[in-house]
Amino acid sequence: MARNTSPPVAARRLFWGAVWLAIVLVAIKAYYLGLPPARAIADAENYFLSLAAISYVDVLFAAVIWLAARTVLAIGGGRGAAPVITTVFLAFAAFSLMYATANVVVFGVFGGFMTYPLLALVGNVRMLSSSASAYATRGAVTALVALPVVYVALVLGTVRIVPTASGAWRPRGVAFASLGAWLILGQYAFGAGWTTKQDRRIAENPHWVLLSSWWQVVSGEHTVRMAEKFAPGDLADFDPLGMQAPAPPSTVLRRISARAGVRAAAAPRPLNVVFVVLESVAARWAGLNGGPYDSTPNLKAESAHGVVFDNFYAHIGRSSNSLASMLLSTYPKLGFRDLTEEYPNLAGTPLPALLRDRGYHTGFVTPSDLAWAGWGSFLQGRGFDELHDHKDLACSPMISSWGVEDRCMVEGMIDFIHRNPTNPFFLMGWTTQTHHPYEPTPGVPLLEMEREPVPDQYELGRYLNVLHETDHQLSRLFDAIRLAGLDQNTLVVVVGDHGQAFGYPHDTYIQGRTVYEEDVHVPLLLWSPRLYPEPVHWTGMGSLVDLAPTIAALAGAVPAADWQGRNLFDAAHHPPRAYFYVAEDHFTLGLREDHWKYIFDLREGTDELYDLDRDPNEQHNLAKSDPDRSARFRQRLAAWTEANRRQYERMAH
Repeated sequence: MARNTSPPVAARRLFWGAVWLAIVLVAIKAYYLGLPPARAIADAENYFLSLAAISYVDVLFAAVIWLAARTVLAIGGGRGAAPVITTVFLAFAAFSLMYATANVVVFGVFGGFMTYPLLALVGNVRMLSSSASAYATRGAVTALVALPVVYVALVLGTVRIVPTASGAWRPRGVAFASLGAWLILGQYAFGAGWTTKQDRRIAENPHWVLLSSWWQVVSGEHTVRMAEKFAPGDLADFDPLGMQAPAPPSTVLRRISARAGVRAAAAPRPLNVVFVVLESVAARWAGLNGGPYDSTPNLKAESAHGVVFDNFYAHIGRSSNSLASMLLSTYPKLGFRDLTEEYPNLAGTPLPALLRDRGYHTGFVTPSDLAWAGWGSFLQGRGFDELHDHKDLACSPMISSWGVEDRCMVEGMIDFIHRNPTNPFFLMGWTTQTHHPYEPTPGVPLLEMEREPVPDQYELGRYLNVLHETDHQLSRLFDAIRLAGLDQNTLVVVVGDHGQAFGYPHDTYIQGRTVYEEDVHVPLLLWSPRLYPEPVHWTGMGSLVDLAPTIAALAGAVPAADWQGRNLFDAAHHPPRAYFYVAEDHFTLGLREDHWKYIFDLREGTDELYDLDRDPNEQHNLAKSDPDRSARFRQRLAAWTEANRRQYERMAH
């Protein structure tokens, strides 16, 4: 063994280990592109350029770790240390190939590589197992297992077969020349053809993405800052209500009556509030806002006695942050982590606590698991008299690692209502079946519901069918309210916590990867036959942070002074804007104002501007043709980052 692992042999192993690492990393990116076309030389040339564009950083990664290992070998690589250095290098390279393979699969699903915040979610492996196993195909698992073995065999075989370099042909010279040529070609090809592509981030190196996202989190560099100067008045959008003088509830209710035809009859007791959150449901797929999908026919029918909001937004595609915004009327931290875990004792006045102080009995029901992302700890002490998850809803076995059927949640909510026939109540329910992998209810036949050229019709079909079944179960909740004689004295709020993407109209999947409409535009229905005898479509702007003050006002309560949201019906104080963001290994910020939608990528410094009246699918970027408007919106986003920084720094102190 000592003869075969001398420093010269170790150096050759490191060299060929780096060469084969670079080759296999390029092959993994070639897998993403698919088989090269054979129709014409021009097609083959374009394929070759694309491959160079998306893999040249990976080749550089292989060269860098070779240089690091070679430096260690030169400094401390005596005969005894050389085998250890080569073994560690080959093991690290083999693992790197496994990680790169997994990331290409992940990229095809999420539109981005794994980041430190995303991997942090794996802390609850049990709940993620259903979503992960959906993409653990036989081919992917085989590649993950076989690739490291094949790689090590190639390295050791090459070291044995190829003798020490001599004569005109020197492997190192060829390798370094190839490295330089590939880097130059790759940079050129990326700049010439990939900078505007939707999937341009496939050109990143997944290992560097993970490392940089980890460093941003641990070093505090994840604090969002923008250089644009803004007017002090731009911060008013984020001021707590206590810094303003909002109209009292009676005044707001009179305004609602005038605009929505509210009956003037006095309520015999305070309004009951039933608050239903639809997991991962975008307005595009729900059908309440006039979309092509008839996935929620019962909610659409119930909207005859309610208000449907046409322009309502989630702040981020992350349920935990949405939960905090809904209950505390606070903008989530512009950060990478789940707010419920990072700030389990987040300060603020919870909506259920405010109502409980007015005599309400309060409850929270979900068919999922409150252990996820620290939800159980976060909800404790927030004013809920009862907290129930799937362990308390013994109506069916778990249908996925995320929980039981939404039917079980509805039955738990109906039981809560029956147990509170006389006292006012606040009841919150959070569905789970529409979470990936969209597990259908056993025994319920699947319907053909797809209406658009979505790349993954299978996943969308499952999703729409699950949403349709959840809608059916919610009809039982409305019926129970009517049968109990509470329909004239109950407000039902139905909202999506964030959107969900299926590759159309943008090449993005699942949730939280973009701020396009399918990711952040969510449905909102306020149902109350007494308040809304006729259907109303509300065209004003709003977001999740506005729900608590709106519900409180409709229930006749004074919104808390620390709430950042505004009553959706209080036009005098509600800003005509909504704000949203992405936090992965980088930040993307966005806002909606009137019919304009603006998006700014902080890392790349690029912006997008869309006229949603003319371009609802966000296909025609007008940022360059309207720079003044883009600059003004960028100032407003800068004000948001500053207000958010101050808000969470105060909590830290």
